[in-house]
Amino acid sequence: MTKTRFCDLHVCARHMGEVNTNTNNPEEAEIEQYSSEYLVPAVVGCRKGIFVPRELVDKLAKIVALFDVPDLTIGAFVTNVLVDHLMTNRDVINELTNRGNIKTAL
Repeated sequence: MTKTRFCDLHVCARHMGEVNTNTNNPEEAEIEQYSSEYLVPAVVGCRKGIFVPRELVDKLAKIVALFDVPDLTIGAFVTNVLVDHLMTNRDVINELTNRGNIKTAL
């Protein structure tokens, strides 16, 4: 029996083209780095809802549950991922916003 790969999201394929999941097992160092960056429970604080496809929310709920990290919530996981994305892409995001009419830097 093959195990379901939880990152094979049809919703991603619709938005970004075909999703190719790496079939190689990650190195232990990669697993540790991912865990220390994204699987950190946190208090999200003041919240505001956003709209994302239901399929994505359901998949995130399954993934977070399978991580089996005490006190890790979908909100904390998504916050960690989004903060990393914004930090990693800050220069590109700032350049794109500079090309718009509103001038605000991250």
